[in-house]
Amino acid sequence: MLKKFLAAATAIVMAASLVACGSGSTPSSNDTPAATKAEEDAAGAEGGSEGAGEAAGAGSYKIGLMISPLATREEYYRTAEMLIEQYGADKFVMDVYPEDPQNEQEVTISKALNIAMDPDVKAMIFDSADIGTIAAVNKIKEERPDIKILFGSLNEDVYEMAKVGDIMLTIDPELYGESVAQMAVDAGAKHFIFYSFARHMSNSMKVRYLESMKKVCEENGVAFEQVTMPDPMGDAGVTGAQQFMLESIPSLMDQYGTKDIAYFATVSTIQESMLKTIVENGGIYPCHTDPSPFSAFSGALGLEIDDEHKYDAEYVTDLITEKLGEYNMNGRVGGWEKSLVRCEMEFLFQYAMDYCEGKLNEVDGKPDVEEVERLLGSIYDQTAKFNNCTNDTTGEEYPNWFTVARDLYVF
Repeated sequence: MLKKFLAAATAIVMAASLVACGSGSTPSSNDTPAATKAEEDAAGAEGGSEGAGEAAGAGSYKIGLMISPLATREEYYRTAEMLIEQYGADKFVMDVYPEDPQNEQEVTISKALNIAMDPDVKAMIFDSADIGTIAAVNKIKEERPDIKILFGSLNEDVYEMAKVGDIMLTIDPELYGESVAQMAVDAGAKHFIFYSFARHMSNSMKVRYLESMKKVCEENGVAFEQVTMPDPMGDAGVTGAQQFMLESIPSLMDQYGTKDIAYFATVSTIQESMLKTIVENGGIYPCHTDPSPFSAFSGALGLEIDDEHKYDAEYVTDLITEKLGEYNMNGRVGGWEKSLVRCEMEFLFQYAMDYCEGKLNEVDGKPDVEEVERLLGSIYDQTAKFNNCTNDTTGEEYPNWFTVARDLYVF
């Protein structure tokens, strides 16, 4: 089992990691992926190897990226742009998932295969690994079994994904669930509302953090309630899901006669409207489903962030705290003061580059645990804990699947 450790114990802190997780540098903000010219610029790379830790070795290479689209998960897209610029566009070939991956799985497969057929591509990152990813990787493995596959933010059957992914990084469901519910308890919540829908609740990771939240609430006398909301990929779309939240949040306050209600939703696309409604009505927002000071807060609170500071997590966190004070909401809103998405993608980028440059010591195809620890320790902070994920049904531990959890920040 990968031992839990404090990130502060890591002696080497990479400057690049600080940029990805919240420094003040300003990467490109163009909507067009910066990696599109990679196919023209990169020279031919040597073929991959199946040896212990041997990949592309010396020479040129490319890393394929399948990233969430700008319209649905902006932070994933913007983070990919930022890291592409940071590490060099000639190293990457990027495409995006369709906006409706559930109904366009063939599009996902086609796009991923198109990237993989470039012989210079030695590794592929899927983040967030959306619907259609498993089928796409199975097709890729038929043609290119040498390609290293890396996943972040799993959105299909997670245990099936563990069978096809070479290395995966996700939030720790139990520790995350406990921290979110504990924040609500500490903020004085009398009720905890958990919004989700059938598609998301088929994901065992979400079920696991639901159960952890429920357990903490029950232990502390907080009434836990699971509420079904419209699926943003359903007939009502994102607009319908947002409208449901706008009506449900104040309605529950009226129903229970209190503002001391914590609201949590498993989907990212409605977080901005959800947070805005909670703040305006005086409820409790314990955490974003993808915790980050860059997601939801700016739009919900009307923050004005100049180009110099738009990627500066500390600066943005201070702005959030100041703005929430105007609503008397300090202590009732939680999250991370650095970006889950950026830290996750920084890790996947750096591990993929290490693989392509032959720097890893992988044995029998298993991840280089020493390098995983070093990277995670340099990217996260002293409150972070890391472990291997286990199957909650069978007890199987996955050597290729790492989880991360850290303390929540209360604004």
